[in-house]
Amino acid sequence: MSDALHSLPNGLKSLLDRAKIAARLKPLSAEILVAIPAHERPIAVVVLQGGFVFAADLLRELPPDYPIDIAFLRCQSYGDATYSSGKVLLLNDIDAEIDLHGRTVLLIDDILDTGHTLRFLADHLTRRGAAKVKLCVLLKRAANEGKASIAADFAGFAIGTEFVVGYGLDHAGRYRNLPDLAALKQS
Repeated sequence: MSDALHSLPNGLKSLLDRAKIAARLKPLSAEILVAIPAHERPIAVVVLQGGFVFAADLLRELPPDYPIDIAFLRCQSYGDATYSSGKVLLLNDIDAEIDLHGRTVLLIDDILDTGHTLRFLADHLTRRGAAKVKLCVLLKRAANEGKASIAADFAGFAIGTEFVVGYGLDHAGRYRNLPDLAALKQS
């Protein structure tokens, strides 16, 4: 495949390529297997839209006989901005017929920034009956370590303060389809 097909659009700086991301998924899935045994009836709850690419690749690294269900929910806190609004809107909840009582939820999202969205979702899933909620993110902000309102149980990479796009992450709906992670150059 031509390098031109995978060159970054103007305004983006390469951060993590797809090979580094792929290499991190197997050890991350191994950590999940140790922490969430099958008898806890695990269910992965994927946060749309940003978490879908990461979740698909991560969940395929789990053994085929690992009994994990998958559900989706959708929320919004950024809108078109490059910073969180601080307000979380639950746009679509997991299906009403899914019973979380006594189960361990693996909440999968793209990035842990301030933690407001993921704290909101973890509390919501607990109110719906989850016995435990374990948080798995592709990225976490190193600068917010210990300051975020929730901590990740599993994280792919620590990043700085840059606004990241690609591999499911977007800016105003663009760049989700990039196979690598890139930083949006701020003007």
